[in-house]
Amino acid sequence: MRPGARDLDGFNDAQLAAQARARDLAARLLAPGTAARDRSEGFPTEALLGLGEAGLMGVNLPADLGGRAAGAVGYALAVRELAAACAGTAVGMMVTNMVAEAIDKFGDDAQRRRWIPRITKGEWPAAGFSLSEPDAGSDAGGLKATAVRRGDHYVLDGTKSWVTSGGHAGLYLVMASTDPAARTRGISAFLVPATAPGLTATKPEDKMGLRSSATTQLVLEGVRVPVADRLGPEGIGFKVAMNALDGGRVGVSAQACGIATAAFELLLDVARREGVAGREALLADSAAELEAGWLMCLRAARMKDAGVRFSKEAAMTKLYCSEMAGRVCERALQAHGTAGELAAAERLLRDTRINRIYEGTSEVQRLVIAREVLRGVG
Repeated sequence: MRPGARDLDGFNDAQLAAQARARDLAARLLAPGTAARDRSEGFPTEALLGLGEAGLMGVNLPADLGGRAAGAVGYALAVRELAAACAGTAVGMMVTNMVAEAIDKFGDDAQRRRWIPRITKGEWPAAGFSLSEPDAGSDAGGLKATAVRRGDHYVLDGTKSWVTSGGHAGLYLVMASTDPAARTRGISAFLVPATAPGLTATKPEDKMGLRSSATTQLVLEGVRVPVADRLGPEGIGFKVAMNALDGGRVGVSAQACGIATAAFELLLDVARREGVAGREALLADSAAELEAGWLMCLRAARMKDAGVRFSKEAAMTKLYCSEMAGRVCERALQAHGTAGELAAAERLLRDTRINRIYEGTSEVQRLVIAREVLRGVG
């Protein structure tokens, strides 16, 4: 039994259906090619399209927009299943859900009806989220991409970095400054189709982990975006981004739990075949930490579904699960086993390293938690 499996009675039918669908697709579409995609850096186009056709690109969205209406809890359940099979494919699904949810929350009805069904029904393999820049990672207020209004459209110029599914996404949610002097209060959000003239995705980065997920820069050179494709009013882009990142931290926590679950199962396989002696601490510590991390993830997801403030809980679970997954993967590697298990453990360890970086580094999470604690929140 996987750590956390005893929680099933607390989930509703929509959440369990999302989990079951993800588990089935993880086994059929993702797992068979995970190692090969890692070696070749092959982008999982067909797998992502399959997830879209199954409604997993809008787990938290209404059914009339192509979603599964399973909430943040259903999303966490689905992400954990997918990440246990292929973390690189899972991150494409995670970011696509993030973009779709941002449009649902901050967009007008025309934007929701125009863009969300195309995302959730799998018209494209993925959607992309574009906030960071070469000189603006943790400090979003330092971004230099600009959006200058010219009548009924904006002209976007700049370079965005670390864009998941770059070059494969059909739509990008791009943050650019409409008032550079205002820093974070001058950031606006724009919906930019991949076919927009002047938009170019660079060659994918050569990464240590998540090698089946294309990570690129996005270069904007005089990209014209209609005012109708600005998401929300001018100056709300930072709020859009931070709201997306809070929810994204729940997703990263679930991804980390999925990777850690796969590593824990490698530990179990070794212990069952070669004996538990000498591995008691590896098993016990991993089981306990994985259980704790998953419960923290579920708590943050349930708070999000309840519509209550969960910034502290999102930061806590992201910090803990990211660090925990690294420890569990290291124990799986330490336990040795067959050459195949060593290769799998090594890949999982490489894949989970990014959990401590994206959606806010572990250092940033500590700042958020400390700030919330000092404010007396929770």
